[in-house]
Amino acid sequence: MLRVVRFAATLGFDIEAATLAGIQARAELVGHLSGERIAEELRRILAAPVASVGLRLLADTGLLAPISPELAAQRGIPQNKVPGEDLWDHTLRAVDGAASEPPYIRLAALLHDIGKPATMADGRFLGHDAVGAGQADDLLERLRWPRHERERVVHIIRNHMYGYVPTWSDAAVRRFIAKIGRDALDDLFLLREADNVGSGRPRDGGGLAEIRSRVEAQLASGVVLSLHDLAVDGEVLMAELDLTPSPRLGALLDALLERAIADPAINTRPRLLALARSLLAEDDA
Repeated sequence: MLRVVRFAATLGFDIEAATLAGIQARAELVGHLSGERIAEELRRILAAPVASVGLRLLADTGLLAPISPELAAQRGIPQNKVPGEDLWDHTLRAVDGAASEPPYIRLAALLHDIGKPATMADGRFLGHDAVGAGQADDLLERLRWPRHERERVVHIIRNHMYGYVPTWSDAAVRRFIAKIGRDALDDLFLLREADNVGSGRPRDGGGLAEIRSRVEAQLASGVVLSLHDLAVDGEVLMAELDLTPSPRLGALLDALLERAIADPAINTRPRLLALARSLLAEDDA
């Protein structure tokens, strides 16, 4: 049954009426397929020139609900985005608007609002990013999706609701980079592009071009973003400050990192050691 939908999506076929009726009558049987089989067919549907064709067929035939009741629940949920379209329509627009490479971006677009049905209250979806990340992780685990792709998809779903405004300071941009991680920034921005398209906005709307430019400028300047970038490490602090491996040492490194992200000029060994001594003195006072 999944292969029929995939052929319709990838080859432009119509499904013969009796075959379509048979699928609709037995759709629940898809729940007996292995996760790997479902994942392979879903991957091919997402790779189709217009992936929404296959995804709509999954929903219309009843095949989607046994695979993901959370996604199936999106139908009929109002969205204040494109007039006359519901949450499922938004999701399909986002998938069609997503970049084809890397291929898991379309998967992320499919799942980015999976948490909305469970969090809907008074026309709002508070916390749907965190809830959706957990639901997406559970679904992809059931489908035995490759771990490296699953982790990337879940991470950008969890963070896709970031709210950039032009008044962000450079330090705020650096904190954003540190939170998301260098390797995930491009993925997150590609998901935001897809979400913009799904919402009927320009692809680079919502300040996307600006935050991309500011992130690129910070990365090019070699700013401090992780403990690895600090001019001192745990061994230096232990030798210079008579510390031992402990939670206190870890907390001190984290505090130094936070200060260096805010002010990259302090990222020198003398200044960090002086700051560390000051922080320890404050802690002991």
